[in-house]
Amino acid sequence: MTAQALGEGYRRALLIGTGTYDHPELSKLLSPEADCAGLTEVLRDPEIGQFEVQQLVDVDRPMLERSIEEFFLTARRDDVCLLYFSCHGVRNRSDKLYFAVRNTDPERPAHSAISASFVHDMMDECRARSVVVVVDCCYSGLFIPGAKGSESAGFEEVLAGHGRVIVTAGTRLQRAWEGDHSDAEAPALSRFTSAIVEGLRSGDADLNGDGLVTLQELFKYTSERLHLEGVEQTPRMGGEMQYDIALARVKKKRRQRSSRTTKKTQSRRTAGPSPTRRAEVPWRVSAASGSARQPVLSDGILVVHEKYSLHVFDAESRRRYPLIQTNYPGSAVFHSGTAYFPGPGSLLRSVDLRTGKPRRSARLQVCDGLLSVSVDTLYATSPDGSLHSIDVRSDGVRWSQKLGQPAVGCPPEVAAGSVIVMTEESRPLGDTTDPAEKRVQAVLEVTGQPNWSYRPERPLSGEWTVTDSGIYLVQQVDLSRQRIVAVDPTNGEPLWRFDAAANLAVAPAAVSGLVVFGDVDNRLVALDAKSGAQLWERKTKGRVLTRPFAVGDTLFTADRAATLTAWKLPVGRKLRSYEVLLSADRQGAPACTNDWLYLTDSQGDMHALPTKLRA
Repeated sequence: MTAQALGEGYRRALLIGTGTYDHPELSKLLSPEADCAGLTEVLRDPEIGQFEVQQLVDVDRPMLERSIEEFFLTARRDDVCLLYFSCHGVRNRSDKLYFAVRNTDPERPAHSAISASFVHDMMDECRARSVVVVVDCCYSGLFIPGAKGSESAGFEEVLAGHGRVIVTAGTRLQRAWEGDHSDAEAPALSRFTSAIVEGLRSGDADLNGDGLVTLQELFKYTSERLHLEGVEQTPRMGGEMQYDIALARVKKKRRQRSSRTTKKTQSRRTAGPSPTRRAEVPWRVSAASGSARQPVLSDGILVVHEKYSLHVFDAESRRRYPLIQTNYPGSAVFHSGTAYFPGPGSLLRSVDLRTGKPRRSARLQVCDGLLSVSVDTLYATSPDGSLHSIDVRSDGVRWSQKLGQPAVGCPPEVAAGSVIVMTEESRPLGDTTDPAEKRVQAVLEVTGQPNWSYRPERPLSGEWTVTDSGIYLVQQVDLSRQRIVAVDPTNGEPLWRFDAAANLAVAPAAVSGLVVFGDVDNRLVALDAKSGAQLWERKTKGRVLTRPFAVGDTLFTADRAATLTAWKLPVGRKLRSYEVLLSADRQGAPACTNDWLYLTDSQGDMHALPTKLRA
């Protein structure tokens, strides 16, 4: 059977490990977390597996089932999908099989564990032609103390079917042994998974020497290695393959320099060797189930906000944290590993991003989507038209100020020593002649005392950009045209205005002394932030989908033509582009650092791209 090359599709892996259990009958396992970490290293390596890897360790059942469903349902035809389990396995009285999770009750697995039939159903819905499931569980059934399961029908028999391949750590009558945990601080991989990792890392599993490690080669290598090491378990493989699946490449060995070359090199380097920089390799993980807001990066944590849900990831390891459910669709705000949003009854709620557990917070009613954080202060608006300043370290309310009208449109912003709020003047009941009038108010940041108020001559949209140099508002001129008005944040006096040729597609952005916006006619326009004079205009392939954003002197835009484009500032020269269709977000933009762009695509997947995009 010939092997399919690595191919053009995405190579995706979902690794699930559960070692900690609440029920006393399920003993603690030390290997699952190490198993997932070891597999992640080789699968993610761009010279070996080239997989996009998501790890879920000690996660609850709802999150696991949702992640498994998203993993399979978002796959495309040419993708390679690898699902891995390292955990206890249990069966019920009807001999149905389950993967144990942290809160599994072995006497009631149907309501507390992941059923093999659920995984089977999700695989049936998967469009990918290459699907592999690897199960590191004993016997695929009941457990013997000290091992991971007991005798029963095998997982490979329950899950196997056309277009799917199942690999298990042993037969139904064998244990799947953990590793040697002589050092409790550094648990070892299980014997089965360790053989897989070593075969991929060393390339020894490439049995025919063609530079590729296929599934069948890896299975044969792993089985033989366990036999040679005297491990009493015989891996099993079931399913149907039209072709062997290429899982990895053999990593090229680095040539060692000769001693002569080394001496010459050392003689020229008086300061010692220069540090090597880790290769910047793009990656993608499944985040939301569909279109969602652009990510927010806060204290090393990435958050993708889908309606009523926060999907949370560690930015470095890409580990998914517990899903956080929200009661309202508006945007949450984040500070020091905590999310703030309105909970039941509109009461302010704070949740730990890493654990999903509630934290203490001030007992206030707050408006959905109208919260913001500046330094160590949370600014929250209430339905009664009050603005509150809250110390996030102590949860104490510093001050509260009545605004007279409820806040609308945008969260409060801090600029030039004031908190800027957009409010709306209510109309008498039954008055539908004109839209409610919006205005901008400022209160002093320290005391909350009123500072100034700006009443526009034309209706405002609910989008703006606020900086210490100017507040850039969007006014409606007529049905097809909008105007940008700059207001002084120190006193509320108008500075300049610019009539756009069409309506804006998204909120404007203030970057590097410019105000940049995209309109519905695919124009990208840059204005001088001080004078409002137009500096340049460019055409985009499609209508922009998110607020433009900048990293250093590079501006980025994303449009409906599935193009993420980099532009040179301040001149607007096009540098390069990348093909990806982002999820629309009128007021948001992808998160970024000096090295990485984090963005959400139209399918809800989160991507990380190096800021030095290649055309």
